[in-house]
Amino acid sequence: MSEPLDAVRDLSAAFAARDLDAALACFVPGECVGYAGSERGETANGRDALTALLGKVFRRAEAYAWKVTAATVHRHGDQAYVFTEAEGEVRADTGVADEFAYRVSGLVELVDGRWRWRHCQGGEPT
Repeated sequence: MSEPLDAVRDLSAAFAARDLDAALACFVPGECVGYAGSERGETANGRDALTALLGKVFRRAEAYAWKVTAATVHRHGDQAYVFTEAEGEVRADTGVADEFAYRVSGLVELVDGRWRWRHCQGGEPT
């Protein structure tokens, strides 16, 4: 049975693979989706903006991933608010890797047996 935290893990796997289709499949169908990343300008509202933003991120010469270290989940029926602390990793195409603190949070919904993002925010705490 799928759990809300699966949405966090699924999106991390898509980012690590730089797989745009897999990343988009991590979000609920339709236009009412959003994403906010760590950097200024890394915000998307709507499917087209999300596709453009993630496509740009995945064309970088590095891939990102994260592993949840602590989580809070507030589930309300087929929706849940997820907040996680995570260990992030950036792996350059040259093979050099670096770790960083990361947080992933947002609203997920259960759609066809799978938890998917309605809105996701990922950021590096300072």
